[in-house]
This record gives sequence, structure tokens and C-alpha cells, in this order.
Amino acid sequence: MSNGAELTAAMEDYLEAIYRLQREREVARVKDIAAHLKVKMPSVSNALDALKERKLIRHEKYGYVTLTSEGLASAEAVYRRHQALTRFLADILQLDEKRAETEACEMEHAVSAETLRRLLALVEFLKRCPRGGDTLLHHLSGRWEDIPCDHDCRKCIAEIEVPDEHPFQPAEGSERAMTLEELAPGERGKVLKLTGDSAVRRRIMDMGVTPGSDIEVERVAPLGDPIEVKVRGYHLSLRKQEAAQIAVEPD
Repeated sequence: MSNGAELTAAMEDYLEAIYRLQREREVARVKDIAAHLKVKMPSVSNALDALKERKLIRHEKYGYVTLTSEGLASAEAVYRRHQALTRFLADILQLDEKRAETEACEMEHAVSAETLRRLLALVEFLKRCPRGGDTLLHHLSGRWEDIPCDHDCRKCIAEIEVPDEHPFQPAEGSERAMTLEELAPGERGKVLKLTGDSAVRRRIMDMGVTPGSDIEVERVAPLGDPIEVKVRGYHLSLRKQEAAQIAVEPD
């Protein structure tokens, strides 16, 4: 079977489960995967055989399950897609976290890359629009009807992209700003803006690291790379180079 063959929804679920378990517990075992996905262990064994055949995981009988480099890339893509949909459902459509998480699982296999990209653009737009943010979401709450807007949308849209000029200028009323990589474990801050390569910036935002979000450094590897952070209730691993592109206002 070709490694490049399209993954089924079930395979993506297993990859994401293994990825989450490795992040939370450092290892993934068959019984933990079964508990996480609420399936029986024989079903897990069959799925692992299929993933192993595609060279996406390593698994020895009665041993731990680990992702190959190709499997890790696929799992991270599935995880980012899930996180993005959860953000949209919880932050914009205002579903409760449990329902947002459940429905994101159901949607993530049917949404195309282009649809997901546009959903993320919509989330970013609503959070950055001068008539958006908490005010707009408050108006939406319990109503879900068209809200008139007399703002100049062309200007609004033009300001969605984060400018590269003076990337770490403190926000109004803030005494100082610094990069995320400068925060020590246990320190918290509020994300001000992201800079650098647009593809890298998009990847970071896909994980939920957006302007205005609270972020906490949990752990830094001995050589400073990677950096483990917590944002929007999720635990993420960022490269030092990525953390250097995130401007924060420390608490």
C-alpha cells in the first residue's frame, strides 16, 4: 500500500490520538489509545497494523506506539485542523467547549484545506475588526441574526495582515513587550502580534496562538528548543525560532 494513499477518517483519528497521548504522557500504549477513542483494543490493534504498513507509526507487540517522522507530520496537520475548528465553534459560534470539541471531531474529516483556510481567515477577521472582538460576539450571543455594519470594510480587511514594521512595539498603555522565547517557565503573557514568514505565522495561528490570547511557558528544553506552552487550554510545542516571532506583553 502506498504511503501517499489518502488516509481514512478513522486513521486520522488514531494518528491524532497517538499524538495527543505522546504530548500528555510522553508515551502511547494500546490500552490508552482505546480509552481515548472509546473503542475496543482489538480495533486499535487492527488500526495500528494499517498505520504501521503505511510507515506512519512504529509498534512492537505489547510495546509503545510511536510516530515516524511522516506520521508526526500527518498527525500535526490533523491536530492543527481540529484545533482551528474548535476555535471557530467555541470562539465565534459560541458553542460550549465540550460540544465544540465533539463537533470539531466530526467536521475535521470533511472540511477541505481551502475551506479551513477561509474559516481561519474569518476567525482572524472577526477578532481584529474594529467592530468585532468581544463587542460583536456579545451582539451575536443569543441572536444570530444579521447585524448592520457601517464601517469601511475595505480598510478593515486591509488591516487583517499583521504588519512587519516595528513588530515588537508595545501595545497602547503597555510599558514593554518581549518575545515569547524570552519568557521563563511559569511566566505568562498576552500575545501582541506575530511576525516573520507568512507560512510560519499561519501555522502558529492555526495552533491558536493569536493576538490577544493568553499564553504561558510551561517548559523549555535544556538547549532552549523546543518550548512547551499552554494557550487556550491546549499544550503546544513551539520551536525557538517560532517563539522568537511572537511578541508578548508579560503579566
